[in-house]
Amino acid sequence: MSIPRIVSTLVASTRCAFRPVHPLPHHTPNGSCLLYVRLCVPPLHALLSPRRTYTSTIAPSPQPKPKNKAKYLPPALPPPDPSSYRTLAFYKFHPLDPSTLPALRTTLLADLGTHHIVGRVYISTEGINAQLAVPEHNIPDLRRYVETVLVDHTGPVMDFNFGTEHRKAFRALHVRIRKQLVVDGLDPKTYNLGLQPNHLPPPEWHVRLANYEKTHGRKPVLIDMRNHYESEIGHFEGAIRPDVETFRGSVKAMREICKDLPKDEEVFMYCTGGIRCSKAGAILRSTTALQHVHLVAGGITAYGRWIRSHPDPPSSLYHGKNFTFDSRLGEPITNEVLSRCHVCSEPANTYTNCANAGCNLLMIACAACRERHAGTCGRKVCVDVVKGWEEGEGGRVVEVRELEEGRPVIGTGLKSGVHRLRVRPRDVLGGVEGVGKRGTEGMMSTVVIGLEEVDGEGGMCS
Repeated sequence: MSIPRIVSTLVASTRCAFRPVHPLPHHTPNGSCLLYVRLCVPPLHALLSPRRTYTSTIAPSPQPKPKNKAKYLPPALPPPDPSSYRTLAFYKFHPLDPSTLPALRTTLLADLGTHHIVGRVYISTEGINAQLAVPEHNIPDLRRYVETVLVDHTGPVMDFNFGTEHRKAFRALHVRIRKQLVVDGLDPKTYNLGLQPNHLPPPEWHVRLANYEKTHGRKPVLIDMRNHYESEIGHFEGAIRPDVETFRGSVKAMREICKDLPKDEEVFMYCTGGIRCSKAGAILRSTTALQHVHLVAGGITAYGRWIRSHPDPPSSLYHGKNFTFDSRLGEPITNEVLSRCHVCSEPANTYTNCANAGCNLLMIACAACRERHAGTCGRKVCVDVVKGWEEGEGGRVVEVRELEEGRPVIGTGLKSGVHRLRVRPRDVLGGVEGVGKRGTEGMMSTVVIGLEEVDGEGGMCS
């Protein structure tokens, strides 16, 4: 730093730095009382550093924060028991004026947050997509809110799509404005979202698929519109499962699969909760001559709920788990285990993130490996970080993930690790207990994601 810069910095800083802060009483030996002041003198390096500014040690008077008061829902009760939460989702493709989105975001944050509703809501000019965890006693109020208030913005939305497993699956409420509800990689002018595919209720979907080969003499064209790490732990019988990592990849694969099909061919597609197939089906109908495009209404979630609620449950055509973009990372549809642990290769279907926040690898791990490696991916650097914290050698808790083990996630200040995005476990764990050495026949490889947004879709795809 130049001499003039040093001088100017000293002058500017000392104008406020050497003023009295607190008059303090001092009693002398003869009983008289004097007042002296304590000067707030900044350290020299603070005055000389061009990147640091000195601030007074006097705590500023607390300023009242602006409050977003809920206008439509009744007053909330104290925070509910986490076990009382129910997971649900809803969406609607409906044109929204972009100028209204900021106000709608503020309204949703205030109205839903006041009632301890947590989850993720995306709004865009395409409509709304919500995945929430709601206290059970607040569900009727939420339903009235959607039907009487939100309807003015989005029109009637689909009915609540309840999960098959319930808990407080999110830590907080986030409402985000996005360019698209799910990113397709296409020019929106090239398709019409109004050309929706046929939404088949789960019973009809089941009957059509179960009887298709007998009726038509060939297997149906059935496309899994999810990412490949989702289909690794569960899928419908006979489904085409593209090896893709994003919805835009699924759309590209779908168009390739269907490009030579006759126009009277029936195409079946499914995803977690329906929104990806609603868009994909509209794209397919808009860009091809195919008109018989079907999805299962409510997705795998609704199908699984129907199987469970059926008095005489039929044999499920879906096998395994349904991957979810929340802290559950999956809900079982059947008890079948289709995948293997990425650490030891034993049968397993539980996804987890490495407990070292600086890694954050999403992987399938069996209970034995989660216990043996302290909730990490098993690499020495990750095990050392977590065990070092447990033994009091440093590191700090970044978050407490709501898993069965309730194990804390440890790090040194990193909230999202180097493996937050699409990294495949076999590329990272090649030296851990033979991972990467096992065969992959009949199995899909897995990708790493966090619960944050991935290419505009992760964390919210349904």
